[in-house]
Amino acid sequence: VMKLKKQPGRNISVGGVSIIQEFMRRGLFDECWVLVHPVLASKGKKLFDGFENIVKLNLLETETFQSGVVVLHYAFITPVPHN
Repeated sequence: VMKLKKQPGRNISVGGVSIIQEFMRRGLFDECWVLVHPVLASKGKKLFDGFENIVKLNLLETETFQSGVVVLHYAFITPVPHN
């Protein structure tokens, strides 16, 4: 992944809570896009479980779709703490 990040080109996309958490633990993200769906779920994996410190983000842009989905594009201001 580090080799890919050093190459010119587009963004690297990953999905799934487990892989996202592992990438965050390793400090591999510079930016993130969070998609908020208009559904509340009381069970399941939580994206930010296991991170004890505050990670500050800078909102770069938003986009809202007719379906109610909102895309939030953030840059990391502080590095994600490594566990």
